[in-house]
Amino acid sequence: MPGLRARGVRRLAAGVAALLAAAALAACSRGESPLAGCHLPSGATVLAIGDSLTRGQGGDGEGYAEQLQQRLGEAVTVVQRGINGERSDGLLARIDDALAEHRPALVLITSGGNDVLRRVPAERTRANLKAVAERVRAAGAVPVIFAVPQPSVAAVVGLLDDHPLFDDLAGDLHVIPDVVAEVLSDDALKADAIHPNRAGYTRLADAAAAVLQRCR
Repeated sequence: MPGLRARGVRRLAAGVAALLAAAALAACSRGESPLAGCHLPSGATVLAIGDSLTRGQGGDGEGYAEQLQQRLGEAVTVVQRGINGERSDGLLARIDDALAEHRPALVLITSGGNDVLRRVPAERTRANLKAVAERVRAAGAVPVIFAVPQPSVAAVVGLLDDHPLFDDLAGDLHVIPDVVAEVLSDDALKADAIHPNRAGYTRLADAAAAVLQRCR
């Protein structure tokens, strides 16, 4: 009987260990730590790609990518590849070429805002951005995206919140939350209803710099 009890205890312990291992593996597969293993050595390239928020519309020539480069100096090269009005399907169509050309260690993305404005179904936007993240990871880079706001009744009085689709993306890539919504909720930080001014882009550069710091 004591031998049976001992074997039963060992089997129970083995079963618990297997369950814990499976849970850990599932957590990793869900991508709960998108910045895990992120490393940004001196001389690395950061690709800033996306729509007019990347292009720096409204920033008088000093969008967040340009300001980020000024802060980093020669330690890291920031390449800006923003296209005004681009939707997520356009980003997906060109991401492979951009990755092949610049070989970045980290990719900063702004996308989804024009999808929202043009009433593209959220499911399609989500699928496009997940596919972009997969392409970035396959190229050996870390994908990071700025969440953008959703239209709402509160938005009429300037109180913006992130679109919920970015919550769904958090396991696939690192999401920078709130900053775009906060900037576009403050008249002192925006050039128009959907674009920051230079001071607003400084806030985006702050948020991007904080992510890069975690990778160095």
